[in-house]
Amino acid sequence: MERTSQKDSVVNDLIKKLEPNSHRRQLIDAARAFKSNWVTFGEYLTRVASEKLYKEWGYRSFEDYCKMEIRIKKNTAIKLTNAYFFVTQTVPAISERFETKGVPELDVVNFLHKAKQDDTCTDEMFENLKEAAIEKGQSGPTLARRYREMTAPVGAEATKHNLGQSLALLKRLQQKLQTEADFPEEFDTYLSDIYDFINSRITTEESLVEQPLDEFPS
Repeated sequence: MERTSQKDSVVNDLIKKLEPNSHRRQLIDAARAFKSNWVTFGEYLTRVASEKLYKEWGYRSFEDYCKMEIRIKKNTAIKLTNAYFFVTQTVPAISERFETKGVPELDVVNFLHKAKQDDTCTDEMFENLKEAAIEKGQSGPTLARRYREMTAPVGAEATKHNLGQSLALLKRLQQKLQTEADFPEEFDTYLSDIYDFINSRITTEESLVEQPLDEFPS
C-alpha cells in the first residue's frame, strides 16, 4: 500500500508540472478516467505508440511508459489501442453510433474485434453480433454465448465434435496417469481400447458427413 501511495505521489507531482492542455497531461487524466471513456484513452495511447512520444518523456519503451507512468499492463494497452483502431478504422459504423447509443464497454468491443478476425464468423453473424452489442447493449459474456450458439455444430458434425473432445480428454488422462509409477498396465490397455473405440466412431461419423445425399438409405 505504501509503495502504491508513493507512485501516486510521484504522478501527482508530475501533473502539477504539466500544462493542463498538454498531450501528456491529457493522457494521464484519460488513464484515470478510462473506465468511463476508454475511447479517448485509446486514442491518446495510439498516438503515443505510433509517434513514440514516450521516448521524449524519458522512457525506453511504450511498455515501460504504460507500466511506470500511467500504470496499466501491456495487455490492457494493446486492448485499448486495438479497440480504438477497430471502431475508428475497421468498423467505423460502431463509433458513428456512440452519440446516440453510448460507448460500449471495452470488453464488448474487444469481443467484436476477435469475432471479426475469426474465419468462422460470417458477415451475417458479425452484423448480428454488432446489433446485439450496439443496439441492445448486450455484455461481452452474453455475446460470447450467442456466438457459441451460432457456430455450434449440428447433426453428425455435432456428434463428431463431441467425440473429438472426448478423445482429447481421454488422451490427456492417459498421459497424466502414465507419469504415475504405480499406474497398472491393464488400466493403460483399457484406456487405449476406449481411445481406439472413440476414434473408430469418429471415422464412422466422418464417412456419414461426407456421404452423398442420394447414397443414404431411405
